[in-house]
Amino acid sequence: MPHQHNNPAQNPEAVERQRQYELFQESLPKVNKLVYQMLLNEIIPLSSHVENQLQTIPGEESGNDSTTDQLKDMSLEEKSTSGPTFSDELISKLSQLADEDENEYNNTLKRIRDIGIKLGTKLTNLLVFTNNVNLNFKEMDLLLVMKFICRDVWKQIFGKQMDNLKTNHRGTFYLIDYDYGLIQDFCIETNTIPSQLNEDIIASKELKLVEPFLELPVGIIKGVLLSLGYPLDEVICLATFIDKPREKIRNGFPKGISFHVQITKSTQPKQ
Repeated sequence: MPHQHNNPAQNPEAVERQRQYELFQESLPKVNKLVYQMLLNEIIPLSSHVENQLQTIPGEESGNDSTTDQLKDMSLEEKSTSGPTFSDELISKLSQLADEDENEYNNTLKRIRDIGIKLGTKLTNLLVFTNNVNLNFKEMDLLLVMKFICRDVWKQIFGKQMDNLKTNHRGTFYLIDYDYGLIQDFCIETNTIPSQLNEDIIASKELKLVEPFLELPVGIIKGVLLSLGYPLDEVICLATFIDKPREKIRNGFPKGISFHVQITKSTQPKQ
């Protein structure tokens, strides 16, 4: 006997839940798309600036509560002595840190990743626990969780779904975004490039500048999985550059991004 699927249109309770969810979505505060994009982009230079300030406080480990307190207690006069630093300058300095100060560079990446984790957990709570009749994680396997990230989470944060999802059917997933929003308008200003550098070196420098921008979505993915019961220490998530398909090559950043996701322990999510 064939399995009968419940049609929400024939279930008044499901229809009402769907209506309530749609009303909830419509009631959420709205922000200007351009302002929102700028806010996401500013997370990276802001994290770099905060970590730099923490590193300049003598005799303290960055991230300690006492260090944070010292930053809060700085007088306005002390804060104004350094002068303004523009975002593009901070991003350029951050790329140099990978070779000059690996500790500060890694701390900055962790700070960006942690912001992504908080964003991922909060958004998952919003999407899952707001009477959304389209989402049910009680019997959801990892593949469906990854589809949730590619479809619902990405659409909410970046305004588009992932372009592709691949798996080796052994617990490793590849979430592919050929047009990752935060880097599409990214480029090196030509007047800052020495004329003797060839295109390959310029492309390499451009990729290095972009790398910190990949830590935010890495954190978001880990935050989503954390909310659904997968501890951070059991989740591997790495971002790598990939070539775009021919039909995807147009104006914008020349590379796509692949997020490699793997759960290191074959345990049920902790609820």
